[in-house]
Amino acid sequence: MSNMDMQTTVYCYGSPEMALLSAAYTQITKWLEVPEYETCGCSDAKLFDEQAAMEATINIATAALVGGNMIHDVGYLEQGLTSSMEMMVASDEIIDRVKRILRGIPVTDETRALDVMDEVGPGGHYLDHDHTYQRFKTEIWRPTLTDRLNWENWENAGSKTYRQRCNERVIEILEAETEPLMDEAMTKELRRICELADERHKDEELDLQMFV
Repeated sequence: MSNMDMQTTVYCYGSPEMALLSAAYTQITKWLEVPEYETCGCSDAKLFDEQAAMEATINIATAALVGGNMIHDVGYLEQGLTSSMEMMVASDEIIDRVKRILRGIPVTDETRALDVMDEVGPGGHYLDHDHTYQRFKTEIWRPTLTDRLNWENWENAGSKTYRQRCNERVIEILEAETEPLMDEAMTKELRRICELADERHKDEELDLQMFV
């Protein structure tokens, strides 16, 4: 669900109105206590570029904050007419960022660490403290595609842009040897269910009036 661009008459995939509408009907379906799906990780851009990243980030964050049951269309561009593998891997990292934000900051005796502050004291540091080692890997989000190097190290690493890193990640995934998503037993069971459904409905006639 989104608005139409009044100049071009095209469906707007990356507009703020689409994010607002998604949030609104998510709230309505929660009130009705029915499941729903919404759209995010998509853009009106024709290529995976800065516009695509900006629009995807906004609608991913909105979808996560309102809490839809199923979120789809990640990686879609050009009002859903084009898809981009680079956009998909970029959105995967954006989603991971947003999930970290949603996790929030836990406030407990362990995280407040008042005893650690007393132990370290004024002028001390926490880098070699056990408390830091125990928590920094879970509390500080680490990117897989986003660059955090300084300029010199970035140049030494090849001066790669974000788009280049996303493209390399796509190639890495496509070339990797992976196990089948479904084992043979599961495939046979799904085929059996489909055959049962075909047999059950093969004599049914489609009522075209239902579409009028």
